[in-house]
Amino acid sequence: MRKPVASCQLPVASWRILAVGLAGIALSLALAGCAGPGKTTHTEIEYQPQMYKQEYVQALGTDNVNPDLPAMRTPPAGTVPVDYTPFPQDSDVTGLDQLVNPLPTTPQVLLKGQQIFDTYCIVCHGARADGLGYIVPKMTQPPPLIAGAPLEFSDGRIFTIITQGLGNMPSYQTELEPAERWAVIHYVRVLQRAANPTPADLAQAQKQGMDFSHDYPPAEGPTGPIPGVDAIPHNQ
Repeated sequence: MRKPVASCQLPVASWRILAVGLAGIALSLALAGCAGPGKTTHTEIEYQPQMYKQEYVQALGTDNVNPDLPAMRTPPAGTVPVDYTPFPQDSDVTGLDQLVNPLPTTPQVLLKGQQIFDTYCIVCHGARADGLGYIVPKMTQPPPLIAGAPLEFSDGRIFTIITQGLGNMPSYQTELEPAERWAVIHYVRVLQRAANPTPADLAQAQKQGMDFSHDYPPAEGPTGPIPGVDAIPHNQ
């Protein structure tokens, strides 16, 4: 007759106690392996530590690999960032030159163009579009609109520059309606013609006794209004 075999099965309550104990140990190990920055553990188990312990350089510091080199390197001459377009255009220059100013050259349009120019453009371009605006010399002087390449720009190209911006000049698409942009272009043409008069223009001005010495608008100075001709700073 076979002897009964002693059972090693633990009571249900004991199994529950053992399971809770093992779960606690596993949780402790997991927490110890996920120590955050500034905390240490005996095991030093960390999950993807490079996510919160990344190497970086200070702008005015030195290179991490070669301490003799500065952290900020000067890019080679002529290089630009990847996928960078200096002056993006919606279409080519030929297409821009085909745009025609839809507004007529009337006193009302020119008056509106002058109002817009004296509100948005004069601060940089100057009252006569000579680049001597109120920002000069504290900020970069823009190129004059009354000489050089701008004289050859079509109305469509100037309209696109006003719309999209160019260089340091921001876009005025949200500030000016399309008709206002076309109006200010007519006024810029007047300033260009005034700066580059034809012999017939000079003869007509002399005949009519025109005086252009008060063309500059006044500006508000530290002690009161400044006459327009003195309000425009000139580079020495």
